[in-house]
Order: sequence, then C-alpha cells, then structure tokens
Amino acid sequence: MTIGLQMRMDRLFNRHGDGRAVCVAADHGYMSDVTANVINLRMITEAVIRGGADGILVSPGQALHLAPLFRGRDGPVLIVRADWMNMPRLGTSNVANAVPQRLLLNEKILTAEQALSLGASAITIYLFLGYSDQIEAEGVEKCAQFVTECRAVGLPCIIEPLAYGGQVTGANIVDVLTLGARIAVEIGADALKIPYTGDVESFRHLVSISDVPVLVLGGARSDNERDALELFAEALDAGSSGCLMGRNVTKSPDPAHMVNQLSKIAHQNWSVDEALRGEVWEYVRLKANPSKCTGCNLCVTGCVSTHDSRDFGNHLARLRIETGKKPGDHRVMFCTLCQKCIDVCPTQALRWHPDSGAIELLTERCDNCGKCVDICPTQVIVHSAEGIQIAASEQAPAKTLKWYPVVCDLCGGEPECARICPTGAIYIDERKAFDPQECKA
Repeated sequence: MTIGLQMRMDRLFNRHGDGRAVCVAADHGYMSDVTANVINLRMITEAVIRGGADGILVSPGQALHLAPLFRGRDGPVLIVRADWMNMPRLGTSNVANAVPQRLLLNEKILTAEQALSLGASAITIYLFLGYSDQIEAEGVEKCAQFVTECRAVGLPCIIEPLAYGGQVTGANIVDVLTLGARIAVEIGADALKIPYTGDVESFRHLVSISDVPVLVLGGARSDNERDALELFAEALDAGSSGCLMGRNVTKSPDPAHMVNQLSKIAHQNWSVDEALRGEVWEYVRLKANPSKCTGCNLCVTGCVSTHDSRDFGNHLARLRIETGKKPGDHRVMFCTLCQKCIDVCPTQALRWHPDSGAIELLTERCDNCGKCVDICPTQVIVHSAEGIQIAASEQAPAKTLKWYPVVCDLCGGEPECARICPTGAIYIDERKAFDPQECKA
C-alpha cells in the first residue's frame, strides 16, 4: 500500500485510533427523486458534522458546493460517488414516484484524479450482482478500471456490492452478498460498503472472508431509530469497521443526534440502550408501568429465548405477567432486587454479581433447600427443568442437584424483556448508590 493510500485510509478509519468510521451517505440526489433530504443537504451536512461524522459520501456536484465544510484537520473525510445508476428509478422502495426504466444502467462519471482534485479521500462505486452476465461483466470491468486509477494516485476505492437482480431471492441473497464481497476484494477494493445480511453470524462470515474494512449500510429508513442503531451494533459485533448510513440519518428528525448515537456505539462501545438514553449507567434495574401492559407476553418469550433454555413453553422465564380482565389491569412481575433471597440462603449460594449487580447463583454452594423460591415476593425464582452435577473441590465433595433455582441475571446488564416490550410497560432505570462489594457475598 502506498503512503498516500495508507494516509487516506488512516484518516477515514483511524480518526479515533480504533479502526472504525461512522460515515453518512448523502449521494442520493442525482439518482433518486428530489426529497427533503436532498434539498436541505447543506443544513443536513452541517448537522452530521456537528454530530461527529467521520466521513460523508456525496455526489461530485455536491462535493463542489459543500467543499468548505470539509476543510481543516478536524473536518470529516470527503467520499465522492464516482458512478451513477438508475436503479432507484426502477421502482424500488427508495422512491415514492419512480420513473420506470426497462434496463439497469450504471455509468462512470469521473476519474480517480478528478475525485482527488475535488478533495476526496476515497471514492465509492457500485458492483451489481444478480442481473445478466453482461451487466455483471461490465460491472467487474468498470470496478477494475477504477481500482487501477485509484492505485495510481493513492486514493482508496470503496466498492459497494448490491444484490438486486432477478436472480436474487430471499433464499440466496446472503450467499450472493458474500460472494459479491469477495469478488470486490479480488478486484482490488480497499474497503466495502455493503448491506447487512440480517444476522450476526452470516455477517461475521462475510466480514471474515473480506479481509478489508467493511462499512454496513443502514437499509431503508425506519421510523424507529432503535432499528438502525441495533443493526449497526450487530454489524460491529460481527467485525464491521463502521457504517455508511444514508436515509436513516439524512431523513432523521435530528441528524446530528443520530450520528452522535452511532459514534457513541462505534467509538465508545456504548450499548444501544445507552446511546438512546444518552448516558452510561453502571448498574440497572427493571421497572414497570402496568397501565401500558397489554398482556402480549413478548417480555416472557424474549426472556426464555435469550437464555436459550432449549425447553418448550415459558415456565423457565425469569418474569411473568399476572393477567387482568383488560389491558391496563395486567401486572408485570419481575426481580425487584429486594435481596430477600440472598439474606435467607443458608449456604450463601446467592450473591450480587460484581459486574451486573444482578442476583448470581453459585451452584456449588446450593443445597436445594428452596428457601429462595419460597421467599421471593414476586415468585419469579423457579425450579430448573434439569438437574446438575457439581464436581468435587478442595472444599466439598461431588454432588448432584435434582434442580437449582433459576434467577434473573438482568441479561448481563441489558435486559431483553425491557428491550423487546413494544409499549414500554417494562423498562430499565438506573440503580444508584449500589456497590456489590459491600453486599453479602
């Protein structure tokens, strides 16, 4: 890698020294319809810069108009879209009023040298998969020409594989995207801009076979900002180097805030919940608003699935719903962290978890007395479905427990029941003035 190429890659991915980049895609104006996020692009660009965007993708024309916003060492990296396509006019969900076109067209609109003269630190180009052999071959040729030009001037080339053709189905789209990622790398891509495959494992595989930085797309605009943040968090968990999100940022009611949330997740390792509430809580607790409970039991199902009990039914859930006669009369019963189970345990098998602050069971100390189950005021400590064998230690001989108490572990500090509740009937709150080291161990 040449010095110039390395410097520009570092400027994009190492502004914070973590190999990650939060970028905004604002290049829709010359491929899609004239929407508010296109008309108000200067205002939106200023907002995402305030939010801390590491890079912004724009069209060549907008690169000229917005050039002053990218000046200075602290300004965001300018990424220029170097090709054009008519796919949004084929009637996809990107536009409300599509102008039908019978054929996919994808054209080169500027060279790597021209992009460099605009002040670009990288270019982005498409690679279409799933259409005819001719379109794919032309796309590979175009990408190869761009890579050659970019290498000559030390400009990073970000290739965006897209699987949209008639040969792409719901069954094979992950395989097509994964193949497209590898094709782009083999052509010479310095980084990838690519849609999320839908789950962590398949995206982790895509990232692992790419061997270049991967920037995840945000997908279609969602009215729930959590959706985009969770997609991004999952992509990072899978090994992504960041994002290049478009409409979820540019059409957001507060683009600066949205970028700030993405940046907190990327550069400060905040969870989605922390990003949404805007602060980090060392310890959390569950709280409820029963008037909002509809009795849907999603919280109960989410609890069981998160802990992977591999058992049918919800009898191993760490919370329950006491059903009322109508919505608003239901009661959400969960661990209130009252400490009664800890205090009553004769063998000190229960204690506060030093990291999450939840109740923790030390199975090697448990003797099946059942006192914790009996004393729980919300009756959410239940018998396990199966027993467990405890190996011998220096302190105690081996033993077999026919059952053990199943207690709420607060999902390690990010309770799934609160995350999945559609009405906010159960939610998390900060647990203040709590030090597990001062509690009974």
